[in-house]
Amino acid sequence: MPKILHTPEGSFAQPLMPPVSRPPNATPKSTTSSGPGLTTRGRMERHPITPSDASPSVVDSMTTVREDGVVTGEYFGSSSAGSFTNQIKAAIDARLGSATESRGMKSSLFRPSILHNDGGPESQADYVLPARKQADHLVDLYWYYVDPLYPFLDRQRFEHSYKALFAGTSIDADERIFVSIINIIFALSTQLMESLPPEQRDTSSQGYFTRAQDLLQLSLWDTGSIELIQCLLIMSQYLQSTNNPHQTWMIVGSSVRIAQGLGLHLPETALELSSEPERDLVRRIWHGCILMDRMIAITHGRPAMISDQLVSNAVLPSIPDSGARGENGAPPEAVQLHKLRYQGFFVKSLELYEVINQAVLAFYSTSSPMKPDTTANGVGQRPLDRHELDLGTALQLDQRLTKWEKGLPSFLTATEPETQLDEVFRRQAIILRIRLLHARMLLLRPMLARFCLSHCPYSAQPPDDLSSRVIQQCAVVCVEAAQSLISVIVQFQQHDGTLGLLPAWWYRVFYIYTAATVLIAARLRPAVFSSLDISRSWNQAMTLLHDHENLGPSPRRCAAALQILSTKMFQEQQSHSSALPDSETNPAVSNMANEQETFDMPFPYLTQDAAFDMDAISFDVNDFSWLNSMPGSL
Repeated sequence: MPKILHTPEGSFAQPLMPPVSRPPNATPKSTTSSGPGLTTRGRMERHPITPSDASPSVVDSMTTVREDGVVTGEYFGSSSAGSFTNQIKAAIDARLGSATESRGMKSSLFRPSILHNDGGPESQADYVLPARKQADHLVDLYWYYVDPLYPFLDRQRFEHSYKALFAGTSIDADERIFVSIINIIFALSTQLMESLPPEQRDTSSQGYFTRAQDLLQLSLWDTGSIELIQCLLIMSQYLQSTNNPHQTWMIVGSSVRIAQGLGLHLPETALELSSEPERDLVRRIWHGCILMDRMIAITHGRPAMISDQLVSNAVLPSIPDSGARGENGAPPEAVQLHKLRYQGFFVKSLELYEVINQAVLAFYSTSSPMKPDTTANGVGQRPLDRHELDLGTALQLDQRLTKWEKGLPSFLTATEPETQLDEVFRRQAIILRIRLLHARMLLLRPMLARFCLSHCPYSAQPPDDLSSRVIQQCAVVCVEAAQSLISVIVQFQQHDGTLGLLPAWWYRVFYIYTAATVLIAARLRPAVFSSLDISRSWNQAMTLLHDHENLGPSPRRCAAALQILSTKMFQEQQSHSSALPDSETNPAVSNMANEQETFDMPFPYLTQDAAFDMDAISFDVNDFSWLNSMPGSL
């Protein structure tokens, strides 16, 4: 009988978390060996897969024509020659009264993958799992904090395989991929344990991730499966917490390509499945590909992979609100109602990110309106007459955001009384609020850049033309959204090592940094934006980043980048203000100087780190590309 290799349970700290109830029969007898001794479960022989030993397809790459009578789960669209051949064959079969073969979708999507091995003893790999108690705790963290936001797994199917794995019995899944999924869950949950010392958290999570990588053996030559896509989607979640943006980008892209290769982007693929749970799972996985594709494209500033047409074809379930009634007028069953509401966050997130994607296409693709024009000699010019800044498009997208917010069901609104909301729904509502504020910032940042780069930045007089007034109001709303976002995180920030109602720490750092860059831009118009209010929000943002420094290098890097931007911005403004009237006639100049000490909260590592040479950093106040950058790209 195969054995399980356990990691010492004492090496993990137990963070504070909401209690998670388990049925009495949910935990079988522990398979933990006594003492520090280690055991193993299942040796799986492995080696790199090459084109010659990968599973051959039943179609060729050019014509996509398959042998007669052979069924494949691979999807080939109507433009392929093989598809046209199949249409002709289907027409002939219809005339002759012959049965037309199906794609066999169920067997192809939910089949265990074929394992490749060469029998070499040197290629054997062990399944390494923590003690059952620690494994249960990490899995509970995943179900409580991650699954409500990213429901990529079927919990019932997962729990069945999970128990079988620890019991040493066979599982109805690709065992290698399933153990990889478990290790990714362990890695992700460990990153969520904010009470752990940084070194222990990073070492433990990286160890789980390395095991998952070794087990996964991702190969370009394999067709893939549902389990593989699930593994990649969860892996992309974990990689967002690391300093590996390229891996994150490639993993999401691979999951999209594999899903399309299996036809998950087609509504009929799910409809061909026999059971409702499988249909629901296939839809959720494809929706997960859409969500992660949009999310990574936004955070990386790169084009999305999935087209708008494919997104529009995705079938989203309706979300019942309070007072919902079934077909016969009776209220739906409590279990079904909770399930649909549970998925409501996922549906509303997809809708929101689609609006964000439209904003990115309108204002951030190709030549961005936030970047200065560049002449042949490389000299930047201020973008005062750019046609890309379409106010009509901005107002339409902002209206879509408003409509989206008004369409939120009551259990997903942050204003719902706390006593009436389940803790999971409360957290979903708060996170949706944060995402909405970020979306509004992203949409209106080009207008903020345009407004801050306009003439007479110290003038308190409103502009004469209508478009300039609209741009100014857009800038004001953008700054207000940034301040509100920081306030929400401050309000719900926990100091006991738990997430509380907020997203994971790497998302919080991203949102805080984005909002803080907007505050820096607002300083260019001190006559419009209150220096005191901006300074207060800025200090809150910097304090939040300081509180997050023990969670990873990203908060420290973001704080340093913001401090550099703020200092260089002030230096540029000082040189520009010297040519302006004195402070007696222009109080905005005086206010800006007086607020500098409050605005730039000192952080010791900026002065101690010799790598931060302010004078060596070139900074063009007219180039607002930093408004759309994370510190790694500065």
